[in-house]
Amino acid sequence: MHFQRPGPLRWLWYAIGGTLPDRYRPWVLWDLTARTWVWRHFARVMVLFSPLWLLLFVPGPLSLRFSMVAAGYVTGLYFSLSFMEDACERRLIKHGYPIGLNRRIREEAETGDRSEIVALYAAYHQDRSD
Repeated sequence: MHFQRPGPLRWLWYAIGGTLPDRYRPWVLWDLTARTWVWRHFARVMVLFSPLWLLLFVPGPLSLRFSMVAAGYVTGLYFSLSFMEDACERRLIKHGYPIGLNRRIREEAETGDRSEIVALYAAYHQDRSD
């Protein structure tokens, strides 16, 4: 299955919560429903947390600065992974898909080929958005 993937700058915009142009809608659906959707969410979160490393430039003992970075990562990862499904659903809704579609695709994929299911939903919703 082939989708138009966003380039690095568009992906960065998407990772921080931006909405991609309509031509990337099928890719967004695939990104949020692929077998690796949890790891993809984790990668987006790690990009969001990268500014925490700026805390190393705060004056003070190095151990305190690393502790601040670690506390930021632990706290952020806890909440991010706790609300992972909700965050993915919000992304789909922002890109024009109906509520609950990501869960429906993942549940249906247990018995079939996930890429076929995503292609069917993407085609269906592409036709409806025009």
